[in-house]
Amino acid sequence: MQNSYHFARFAYCFGENMHEVLSLFPSQVLRVTWSDAAEFAPGLIAEVLQLRQQLPSASKTNVGGWHSPSVLQLRSEPVISCFISQIPAHLNVWAQHYFAIETPLDPALWQLEVWANCNETGHFNKAHDHFRSGVVVSGFYYLRCGGDDVGGETVFINQQSCPLNIHSPLPLREQSFSVTPKDGDMYIFPSWLGHRVNPYRGSATRISLAFNASHPALQVVKKTDKPRFAKIRKILRKIS
Repeated sequence: MQNSYHFARFAYCFGENMHEVLSLFPSQVLRVTWSDAAEFAPGLIAEVLQLRQQLPSASKTNVGGWHSPSVLQLRSEPVISCFISQIPAHLNVWAQHYFAIETPLDPALWQLEVWANCNETGHFNKAHDHFRSGVVVSGFYYLRCGGDDVGGETVFINQQSCPLNIHSPLPLREQSFSVTPKDGDMYIFPSWLGHRVNPYRGSATRISLAFNASHPALQVVKKTDKPRFAKIRKILRKIS
């Protein structure tokens, strides 16, 4: 049961021989399609656009566009609070698939940092990940994609040791996986999974929400983090 659930199998005949390809150790990415997305989207879009007028843009991996400070979890606007309050339940589902958890996590203990992104034509995000000690999971929500076939795809990057440490003139078959943006879709993934966002080609402002999350039951530590800098990082996060 465990193998059939976690590992994809593909079998076929090659002459008189049977070949079976095992896709081992996949990254668990949870796609959530919000059934009520169309109902709260107008109000949430209006709030994000208003915040863009009030808050300066952070400079992260974004090339162009507006990246809000990671403080939306502290906002009191009802539509923002309502949206964020629904995220922990989905994080629990993801965690059950990724970790060997014997009892369900307490959803009230998830700690979130949430931000908004607004992109105009030509804007994109460079390849990056969100991992640091304590931050175990990340996600993004497509609030307004700007239409069909307008770019802005999120591309997950294969970061297994072989693609990272070798060079081959022939590309590997699974170097990346591209996600087609769709209003109301949320993707939740391990924070160390690399990704980028392709240039946006639409004319309407493209809006997404993103988040990092930690949970006291999931103590994941980045080996390169130095404890003596933890306090400094905490202070910088508060003022950023």
